[in-house]
Amino acid sequence: MHRIKDVIIKTLISVEPHIVATSSRCTKHKNVCFELYGFDILLDNKLKPWLLEVNISPSLSSSSPLDKKIKTVLICDTLNLIGVYPYDRK
Repeated sequence: MHRIKDVIIKTLISVEPHIVATSSRCTKHKNVCFELYGFDILLDNKLKPWLLEVNISPSLSSSSPLDKKIKTVLICDTLNLIGVYPYDRK
């Protein structure tokens, strides 16, 4: 998991100027918006992560019970981060 996080962090660092410029154009106040990115990571037979693509509009529809659970937690965590508490997941 550490190596996956490393790939994601390095990817975001590489596009930081573009993200900052885009968010500056979209709002006067830099702390009132957020964007959700979807990272597609492939693990090889040695569990080395490879970045396949980054989606700027990831699908939040679910195609399986596991997918639904993961995306429900993602949405709850996102809303909690911005101060909206939809319900207690416990």
